[in-house]
Amino acid sequence: MAFGVPRIQVIGMRLRTVWKGVPHLAVIVENEPLALPRPLQQQVDDHWNELLATGAGFFRGPVLSAKEVHSMPASVVIEAVMTDYAHYLYSRLLPEASPYRVRVIFAAACLITTDQILLAGVMSPNTSRPGWIQAVGGSPAWEDIDGRYFNPVISACRETEEEVGMAVSPQNCRVMGFTQDEMGRIAVAVHMPVKHTARDIIPRIRGYLETQKEPELQDVLGIPLGPLGLKMLDSQTRPVVRYLKAIVQGLYAGG
Repeated sequence: MAFGVPRIQVIGMRLRTVWKGVPHLAVIVENEPLALPRPLQQQVDDHWNELLATGAGFFRGPVLSAKEVHSMPASVVIEAVMTDYAHYLYSRLLPEASPYRVRVIFAAACLITTDQILLAGVMSPNTSRPGWIQAVGGSPAWEDIDGRYFNPVISACRETEEEVGMAVSPQNCRVMGFTQDEMGRIAVAVHMPVKHTARDIIPRIRGYLETQKEPELQDVLGIPLGPLGLKMLDSQTRPVVRYLKAIVQGLYAGG
């Protein structure tokens, strides 16, 4: 089945990333990947080939894009469709109002230590956002889709093991809420308890990163939940994704 023009109902204010704590969240994924108009698909393919010609080591994997958000008092249902990384990269060149701009939705692994520190990563030079500070996590894999539902807990656990070498049981994790920016991009916050203090676990993660040939992260940081953590992020000389600040504030407020 082919898809029509994606639609997105954006919550919150323009130029602002908002947090919404919800006890129940469902992400329903269309049965088929997004079918772009042929001319646009050709532009996406040409742009991708140009990137590869420069030596960029990108992988054309799946990317989940939000279509509509249905927000109710105690639950949220998000409609989404799968596309790919080539479309995502090219869509950043499209006008903000373009219906074919990818509104990514992904699981943000909120790794919380016993001393209430959120572990965040610094992206490696070989990624599309080198040096950026963001939560552990990334685009869903096909195995994160259960039937027609995206499982953010499974996605966050998989990404955590891949990126920082930590195995966290899904049974100990839960969705706390999500952030959404003015473009409709969504980060689903998955609370993942870490049974160590930040001082104990950060050196272990750094040791793991040193053993990896091409890690997605070049470093990991400990960010206190609440005002101190927000101040720390604001004082960073490296760029920080906006959703991370919203998550730090939202989790401190109790979701």
